[in-house]
Amino acid sequence: MVLSVAEKPVSLSNDQLSFFNTDGYLVMPRFLTPGHCKELKTALDNLMAARQKQEKPLVISEKAIGDLVSHEATMNIAEALLGQDFVFHHIHADRHDAGRKGVHWHHDYEQNPQLDRKFGMIHVFYYLNGLNGEVGDLLAVPGTHKIVSQRSLAVFGDHDLPGCIVFNNLPPGSAVFVHSALFHARRAKPGGENNSRYFIDASYCQKGILWPGYSNHKKISEYALSAGYDQSGKYAHLFDHTQFLGQESEKLY
Repeated sequence: MVLSVAEKPVSLSNDQLSFFNTDGYLVMPRFLTPGHCKELKTALDNLMAARQKQEKPLVISEKAIGDLVSHEATMNIAEALLGQDFVFHHIHADRHDAGRKGVHWHHDYEQNPQLDRKFGMIHVFYYLNGLNGEVGDLLAVPGTHKIVSQRSLAVFGDHDLPGCIVFNNLPPGSAVFVHSALFHARRAKPGGENNSRYFIDASYCQKGILWPGYSNHKKISEYALSAGYDQSGKYAHLFDHTQFLGQESEKLY
C-alpha cells in the first residue's frame, strides 16, 4: 500500500493497519523533505569518510542521523504499529555506490531460536535518493512476516520467489515500513555512478520480552540521551537498554 504524499499522517487508518498486518509493509513516498534528505546525506558521507579511514564512529554520532531515531512522523507511525510501549533497537546507515553487491533473501526479526511472532518489531527503510532501478532494488514477499522461519534464505540468492514484488521506482525521501519478519532482499543492478543509493534503516520493537541487542547497546542509549535524541524527554522510553539481552546481532547491510 502506498500512502498519500500530501501529508505525513499522525495516525494510520484501519485500512492501512489492516494492509500492514496482512502484507507486512507500507510505502511512504517523499516521507522526508528534500532539505532533510540533504542533511542526512551529508551526515552519511561523513560516516563513510570516517570508515574509509578505518574509524568506527557510532552512527548516531552524526546528529542528523541521531535525531532521525525519534523523528516525529516516524514515531507516530511506529506507535500505530507497535502500541505506545516500544524501544529503539538500532539504526544503520550506508551509502551504496555503483557496483555494490546485493543481499540474499532474509528477514530481520530478532529471536533465537525463532519461535513465534507474538511481539512486534518493525524496520524503517529510508531511501534518501529514492530508488530508480540502479545500484540495488528492494525485493519483498508480502505476507511472509507471518511465517516462523530461520532468518536466512541464502540458498535462493536474490532470485525471484513466488509472489515477490520489486521496489525500483520510489522518489527521494521515501520510506518503507516493514514488519521485521518480512522476507526481503537487495538485488544488485548496474548504473548509479552519478546517483548513489543512500540508505538508512532504523528498527523498533515492542516491550514485553528481552530482545537480542548489540553488545554496546547501553553505550548507544546513553549517548542518545546525552545528545538529546529523546527530544526533551518525550521519547526517552526509546533508549531503555534494559530491554535487551546484549547479544551481537547479525549485520546484513
